[in-house]
Amino acid sequence: MPRPPSTAPAPRRRRAGRPRVRSSTFAFTVRLSVAIAATFAMLGIAGYLMMGDQLRRRVLDTYAAEHRADAETFLAAEVRSASGFAGDREIRELIAAMAARPGVTEAVLVGPGGVVQASSDPAAVGRRDVDPRIAAALRHGRTYVGREADSRADRRDFEFVMPVELRDGRHAFEVTRDHALLDDQLRDVRRAVMLLVVVGLLGATLVFYVVGGRALVRSHRIALRRASRDGLTDLPNQRAFREDLERELQSAQRHGDRLSVATIDLDDFKLLNDRHGHAHGDAVLRRAATVLRHLRAGDRAYRIGGDEFVVLLARTGADGARTAAARLSGALRDAGVAASIGLSELRPGHEAETLLAEADAALYEGKRHGGDGIVHFDDIRDRVAVTRPDEVRALHRLLDDGALTTAFQPIWNLAAGTLLGVEALTRPAPDSGLSNPAQAFDVAEQVGRVRELDALCVQSAMRAAGDLPPEALLFLNIAPQTLDLDEDGEDWLLRAVRDAGLDPARVVIEVTERFGGRTASVLASLRRLRAQGFRLALDDVGAGNSGLEMLREVGADFVKLDRSIVVGAQEQSNARAVLLAMATFARQTGAYVIAEGIEDDALLEFVRTIDDALPREAATMIQGGQGYGLGRPSAIVPAAGASLADHAAAVA
Repeated sequence: MPRPPSTAPAPRRRRAGRPRVRSSTFAFTVRLSVAIAATFAMLGIAGYLMMGDQLRRRVLDTYAAEHRADAETFLAAEVRSASGFAGDREIRELIAAMAARPGVTEAVLVGPGGVVQASSDPAAVGRRDVDPRIAAALRHGRTYVGREADSRADRRDFEFVMPVELRDGRHAFEVTRDHALLDDQLRDVRRAVMLLVVVGLLGATLVFYVVGGRALVRSHRIALRRASRDGLTDLPNQRAFREDLERELQSAQRHGDRLSVATIDLDDFKLLNDRHGHAHGDAVLRRAATVLRHLRAGDRAYRIGGDEFVVLLARTGADGARTAAARLSGALRDAGVAASIGLSELRPGHEAETLLAEADAALYEGKRHGGDGIVHFDDIRDRVAVTRPDEVRALHRLLDDGALTTAFQPIWNLAAGTLLGVEALTRPAPDSGLSNPAQAFDVAEQVGRVRELDALCVQSAMRAAGDLPPEALLFLNIAPQTLDLDEDGEDWLLRAVRDAGLDPARVVIEVTERFGGRTASVLASLRRLRAQGFRLALDDVGAGNSGLEMLREVGADFVKLDRSIVVGAQEQSNARAVLLAMATFARQTGAYVIAEGIEDDALLEFVRTIDDALPREAATMIQGGQGYGLGRPSAIVPAAGASLADHAAAVA
């Protein structure tokens, strides 16, 4: 059983804007602290890595200097010795002493021929050493300091090779050191560096917060509050409303709650400002804001524009919204503020933009009837179309992808039974999200992209221009809004027709009579098109109110009588009188009259014989015909030599 609309007070949410400000400030504080900590941490890690690398290099350089000094002791021992035998013995003793140092795993002295002369390993003496680094030291005097290169040894150890000049030639002195001792030393130093970085990081963060961080957080809190509040009324502003609306909409959809929106516009506010000054207008806004602060528990008011306010009515259906709006309207009236209120309720599949658009449509319907009233969108749903966000997205995709299909419907010369031309009927593709051309153009008009859609339709029609039979005309529908914009002299249509290889004289521009826009600019565009060689057709004649003016001002080569007039003329004398009047006026201007909506033989016969009731000297009223009974729209253009009889038989 559906739940009745709720008007009972909901749990009160006090000062709705404050928790959001506090949570945002806390989040900002956390982000700021994390950013500072991350910065110091990155600096510390970079310093740690650099210092570790420099320390390793320094230790290796220290060991290398030590071993170079060891190499010089060999020369000193040789100088002190009276004989070569005594010098060799002292060198062997020095090698053994060096090998006994902590971390040294091997000490070797290699002679000029690559033969080991002294080693910490006695078994190695007399062997030939083929280490390429030993060979480089013996031949070229090169020194090597780095990791152990022998694949048979531990590659993590360190190797030091340096040349030594003794009496019998150049020798190579090699020392290998265990990596464990050096790694332990590096680890201890790096641990100390890391500890220093952490302590410095914590200390620097604390100092930053005490010295300037607190003031920065406080300034952010103030700026955030000002950014979400209106300066004049201290109500939440447009930004806060958007955030709260999305949150409430998601919550209502998730829990199946009702949600309504009330848009409020102060009546005659501009007149009040102009007559009494801005100070008076500001006072009126503040009085309205005072009333809007005392809503039902759970409702929230926002100022979203100059004299525009909106109220979120949580857990409220249509009836509850009407009741709340009536109370609010009375309170505003008591405060000396006249306002119009538009209401809309969340429905399945609604988006925030649709909910607001419906409330705005209801609001302006109320203002159109004099203001100081309340209108719910349900009251005008059948009379007002609101463009949904998904329709706008579908139109943008259509314009980007060009997903259109074009069919061609034949138009016949009824007397001769020959093809007069074809009308290009362009439709959105079935998977475009737009069901028909009327919907596509309605949405395009709402978002200001009618000319782009018209240009896309013309491009689609021009792809079949080469299949058009000789002497047949191509009828193109151009929206009045496009002709209005084309007053600026843009010749996109002429370029498209010429690029397709068509003579403009074979193209008929159809413009509907049902047009309430800037007639003067439309007429100016039509005159320019006629000057460029295009022919003109007035469409839907009899259904609008501007056809006679267009015929009088511009003239039309073709007049297409609206289907409703043609069909109704069979049975209704009033419709027949309108048809004859419009056809007579059109024929007097020299226009070729085409009847639309001919769907069966009876209507075709009526159109052909309507002249029988007129004087014999009168000209033929209706010369052309179009409709499902004479040929349905098709992607294939009728072939040259096509006849009305053949098409009528095929349709039957």
